[in-house]
Amino acid sequence: MNDLLSYERELFARGIKFIAGVDEVGRGPLAGPFVAAAVILDLEKLLSAEFTFNDVPHQNFGLYKLINDSKKVTEKNREILSKFIIENAVSYSIIEIPVTQLDEWGISKTTQEAFYQAVTNLKVKPQHVLVDGFEIKKITHDNQSFMAKGDSKSMTIAAASIIAKVYRDRKMCELHDKYPEYGFDKHKGYGTKAHMDAIKAHGICEIHRKSFEPIRSMLL
Repeated sequence: MNDLLSYERELFARGIKFIAGVDEVGRGPLAGPFVAAAVILDLEKLLSAEFTFNDVPHQNFGLYKLINDSKKVTEKNREILSKFIIENAVSYSIIEIPVTQLDEWGISKTTQEAFYQAVTNLKVKPQHVLVDGFEIKKITHDNQSFMAKGDSKSMTIAAASIIAKVYRDRKMCELHDKYPEYGFDKHKGYGTKAHMDAIKAHGICEIHRKSFEPIRSMLL
């Protein structure tokens, strides 16, 4: 737990109270939207000298100990944590970029725009931004820290990764109801064998990313 708060502790000690974590889900799939999220955790409570997990069981603060990279958290716990994070965050935002826009922009611009929108849509303006992997070009360099595998290093980024993952997974399950032959509820649009077999059997549908390989070559 302490390791996941090292960046937040350092910034908080410098008087930086509102720290946003930003992460995405959906860079790699062959279908479905790109989703980014930003979260500002309540660090005053979380880092308070009086704070201990056992002292506030009625607030369920012990759930903070389970926050980690969304890929390392079980589906059941992701659902629980997403609700907990949203209910207890100072502010949060979720940005969905549809397939048509992603195909027009490309993945690099999509990532930049989604991250920037996620930050600017927060109801509380962050004093510093922690970003997973990419510098946000439209945000002042000194006001952000970006790091590889940030969702395994920062609880704030990990929190963003969880709410983004839960949001996108739910969206893909909704899309499964519209396109049941592709199995989007299982693979969430990633290029699994089952997904590729479904594409070969049924062709391309409107939520497939036409700019991504091998979809692009199939269309040609």
